[in-house]
Amino acid sequence: MIQCPECRQMIPDDSAFCDQCGKELRWCPECGRPKRGTQCPVCGNDLVPGRKWLADSVGSGGTPETRATLGRVRGGTVSEANGGAERSEAVSGVPPLPSRLTAPGMTLTLREGAFGRLGGIWPELASCPYVSGSHGVISRTTDGWAVTDNGSTNGTFINDLRIAAGQATPLHIGDRVRIATLDFTVQ
Repeated sequence: MIQCPECRQMIPDDSAFCDQCGKELRWCPECGRPKRGTQCPVCGNDLVPGRKWLADSVGSGGTPETRATLGRVRGGTVSEANGGAERSEAVSGVPPLPSRLTAPGMTLTLREGAFGRLGGIWPELASCPYVSGSHGVISRTTDGWAVTDNGSTNGTFINDLRIAAGQATPLHIGDRVRIATLDFTVQ
C-alpha cells in the first residue's frame, strides 16, 4: 500500500490513479513512490505519469522496489536523478546514486550529454570563461554516472586529481569535482 500524495488516503501500490480522489499518480522512477508536481522534491527526478510507470514496470516484473532499481540501472526514465534520503527506503541494500553537482549558487543535474561554455546539458556554464567550449561529457553507466574530459584547457578534477582526457571516470556521492575553476560536490 502507498499513500496518495494528493488526498493522503492509502491505496494499492500498483495504482496509476488514486481510487479515492481520482487523480493520476505521478511516480518518481528513482524513489519508487508517487509524488506531487512534475519533479520529485526529494531527488529532483522528473515524475512519470502513472500509466507510463505501470506500463514500464509490467515488462520489468514488478513491485515499486524492483521498478526503482530497474529505473536506476536502465537509465531510461532516470535522466535527472538526484540524491535523497528517501532512496534508501525505496530500495534496501542498494546505495544511492549520485544525481547532481552542487556548488554555492549553482546546481548541475546529472544527465547524459556534452557540456561546456558553448552549450550542452548545462547552460549555466556559458558565463564561465575558464570552462572550455566543449569541456567534457557526462555518461550513464551500469553503475551510475561518469565524466569524461574532452582535453579541456583547464581540466576536470575529481578529488583534486586531474582526470585523463578521453577517459570516463565514475562519479560517487561525496566526490569533489572541479570543472576548470568551478568547485562542486557530487550529491
